[in-house]
Amino acid sequence: MPNRYLRYGDQRYIITKEAEARLDRTLEAVYADGPRGHQWLNLYHDSEAPCRVLIAPGVPITIETEPGPGD
Repeated sequence: MPNRYLRYGDQRYIITKEAEARLDRTLEAVYADGPRGHQWLNLYHDSEAPCRVLIAPGVPITIETEPGPGD
């Protein structure tokens, strides 16, 4: 399975399927009725390596997939 990353501004973080699902729910909450407010998302839930990112209108966020062998 290829690695997936969250590109947040000029930083890149490994993202799990569980974290991506939480990201989707957070994006839905922030953008449901048009851009409003903001929420913090902890990427590594239940981890000793906390990493919180701000989900808000205007903050560039993308998901990247690292190509696997033969891609």
